[in-house]
Amino acid sequence: MSNRRDLALLLAGAAVSTIGTSLTLLAVAIHLRPLGPVWVAVAMAAELVPMVLLAPLTGRLIDRVPNRGLLLAAIALQGVPILVAALTGLAPGGAWVLVASLVAVGVGSSVASPTIAALLPHVSGEEGATRAYGWYSSITQMGFLVGFAASGLLVEATSVRTALLLDAASFAVLGVAVAFLRTQRRPDRAGDADDHSVWVGFTLVGRDRVLLVGVVGLSAAVLAVCVVNVAEVFYILEDIGAGPGAYGLVTALWPAAGVLSGLLAGRLSSDRALFATLAGGTVLMGVALALAGSVVSLVAVAVGWVLGGAANAAQRVAINALIRSRVADALRGRAFAAVGALFQAGNVAGLAAGAAVVGVIGARSSLLAAGAAAALVGAAIWLVGQGALGRVSPAGRS
Repeated sequence: MSNRRDLALLLAGAAVSTIGTSLTLLAVAIHLRPLGPVWVAVAMAAELVPMVLLAPLTGRLIDRVPNRGLLLAAIALQGVPILVAALTGLAPGGAWVLVASLVAVGVGSSVASPTIAALLPHVSGEEGATRAYGWYSSITQMGFLVGFAASGLLVEATSVRTALLLDAASFAVLGVAVAFLRTQRRPDRAGDADDHSVWVGFTLVGRDRVLLVGVVGLSAAVLAVCVVNVAEVFYILEDIGAGPGAYGLVTALWPAAGVLSGLLAGRLSSDRALFATLAGGTVLMGVALALAGSVVSLVAVAVGWVLGGAANAAQRVAINALIRSRVADALRGRAFAAVGALFQAGNVAGLAAGAAVVGVIGARSSLLAAGAAAALVGAAIWLVGQGALGRVSPAGRS
């Protein structure tokens, strides 16, 4: 049964936590920019690597342990390292401390993100799960909007340390919200009796052609688009010549566009519509990035970021809803963890490529190349996935 109280609690806590996370993302990029694109890429990748390496174990954990307590532990594992980074990681020569703290945050994130994805259908009820993913996407996009808009101004007015301290506090707020949830997901350990492998989440994706095409294609698009995460700070602050405040405000347009887009995607009901949204959103994102790099102007970046943010939010809702639709509840923790790992692997590879590409061809050319690659991937997702849409998932629907 739908539990509006619990959904409101979880969404509110996630919104506050996302504000804090976005403060850290931009503050760390600004802090490390003088050290060059390699350090910016390393810091961004630090949180992602554990999500890739630990996915087989965390997915199995999510499908064996009551999820509410597990989520609380993961939130603590995210908040404490951010506090350590704020207190010790910003001094001269402390970049490695900052990176190590972000790695620890990634360990917590490797559990927290798929746990929330698996828990949401229990909070909303299966029949309202796609709409709940839409609400969750929109509320987190709103959090990024507020955080990105404020982070540059906050760093200019105070310091990077202030941004990190606020992020640590935001995890405490999310922890309180989760502690008051009444909904619990107690995994049915008998439900996976036929397959005890920690790799079952990856196996599920491989057996379902719709998920395989969607996930592999979107991972490739993530690799291309993630180059922009390294490029944008140099493009906006150096090529265009804007300040940190303008950087934060323009970056906020990405999640701003995602607020409405996520709600609209949450209204989709069929796997075909969700898959079309996934493919079309990838094409649109590629066009948006190419547009942002076509003219050295904040206006061009702003328009590109609006289109890209709308596409990205719709993609997130679509892939989560497809996983829920095509994977049985007892296995969803592993499925979400596996898919998250593949996406984060694309992120890590994209950041590594971004550090090299931006250094060689510059930020603007990197935007154009990433946009072209993403658009081509989106077209390939649609063309390759058409034949699989009429098939029922091998895992069965729940």
